[in-house]
Amino acid sequence: MQQIDDADARGQDSTTVLRSLLAITRRGLVDARSGETPLSITDQSIVMAIADEPGIRSTDIAQMFRLNRSTVSRQLSSLIALGLVQEMPATAGRGRPLALTREGEEAFLGTLDTLQHVIDTHLEQWSDAEVSRFAHDLQRFDRGDAPS
Repeated sequence: MQQIDDADARGQDSTTVLRSLLAITRRGLVDARSGETPLSITDQSIVMAIADEPGIRSTDIAQMFRLNRSTVSRQLSSLIALGLVQEMPATAGRGRPLALTREGEEAFLGTLDTLQHVIDTHLEQWSDAEVSRFAHDLQRFDRGDAPS
C-alpha cells in the first residue's frame, strides 16, 4: 500500500511541476508582450532561437519547435516586415540563414529583461542557497540528467 501512496504522491508532485512551469512561462511571456515591441509567444520563441543560434534556418526552427514549415515561414515574414529579423546570404544548402537586426536584438533583450524581472520577483524571499539549488535542479531537469 505504501508503494501506491508513494507513486500517487510522485504523480501529484509531477503534475505540480508541469502546472507551475506552464504558469510561470505563460505569465512571463505575457508580461514580455507589454514591451515596446509586443510579440506573440511564437514570435518571441523564434526571436530567441535566432538570438541563441545566429545563422539558423527556418527549417531548423520548424524542427526545433515541432511546427509546420509554413507556420514558421509566415511568422518569419511578419518578423522581417517588422524589421526584427533579416535573411543573410546563403553560402550553401537550402534556405537562408537568419539573424536579428539591431531592433530584433533590442526586442530580444527587452523580453529577457522582463522575464528576468519575473524570476527575480518570485525569488526575492528565497535564500542564496535555495536559489542555487533550484538553478542546479532546473538545469538537471532540462538536460534530463541522472541524479548528482
